[in-house]
Amino acid sequence: MLSGVTIVARRRAYWSLFAASCLCLAAFVVLFSRIAAPAAAGSAGAPFGKAGFRVLGAAVPVRVLAASGAGLCALYAAAALGLILWSFRTTVSSEIYFFAFWVLSIGLEVLRLLPLVLAEGGWSSSWQLAAARGLLAARYGGWFFLFASGLFASGFRSEKLGPATALAMALAVALGAAMPVNTGSFAPTLEMRPGYAGLNAVFVAVVSLVTVANYLYAANSSGEGSYRLASAGLAVALVGQRLVVTQWNPFLVVLGFALLSAGSWLVVSRLHVYYLWQ
Repeated sequence: MLSGVTIVARRRAYWSLFAASCLCLAAFVVLFSRIAAPAAAGSAGAPFGKAGFRVLGAAVPVRVLAASGAGLCALYAAAALGLILWSFRTTVSSEIYFFAFWVLSIGLEVLRLLPLVLAEGGWSSSWQLAAARGLLAARYGGWFFLFASGLFASGFRSEKLGPATALAMALAVALGAAMPVNTGSFAPTLEMRPGYAGLNAVFVAVVSLVTVANYLYAANSSGEGSYRLASAGLAVALVGQRLVVTQWNPFLVVLGFALLSAGSWLVVSRLHVYYLWQ
């Protein structure tokens, strides 16, 4: 059994992550109000300023739809971390600990709106680049933490999670700082286009497959149905995350949000049931 000190420390970490997700949600409201403003939508330097997509008969600018996707990411992170905070009040799970950091990385997708707002506000390109690199660091960190979650699910055990957390963050910051970014080009989802898109896609695919495989290995080695359902939920959540992060089409974004939320609920609820009886 883990000590009460460990439980309290994990609870503090979950509270901190939940508070950070709420800040992401608040930041989205501020940034979205700037992006959706009529004056901003018509600015000459704004990508997709005049493009539109018809939703229920009304033409909605693509930039507004893309920004709304970031808002759904922040909403998901706050809801999922709230669920983790509530579910793991008296139990601890290393898998969920690292999974929670991955959840927050999705909430930090609001950072993809910041370079556009800074550009339209006349800020220098160095500030825009710093915001873009912050987004990249958040994404890399999320994938490192997800990999760690699968690693602990497959049997790796350690009560000292601090060093692993610090290492994941350090690697994420280093990669975010080293990755080239095209400061003159915005993607349809509004973030600045990073370099090495192909390598990044391979990296994401490998981490996703390895993590799901580790959860399946945990299910087979332990004979626990909870891990099998958690692996299915994780696979669904990863598909949803891919949609909500890379798409601006409202139907695909809403579908991604639904898959991400349902899959994450399955992961958290099944691991909660498993660890409740440990």
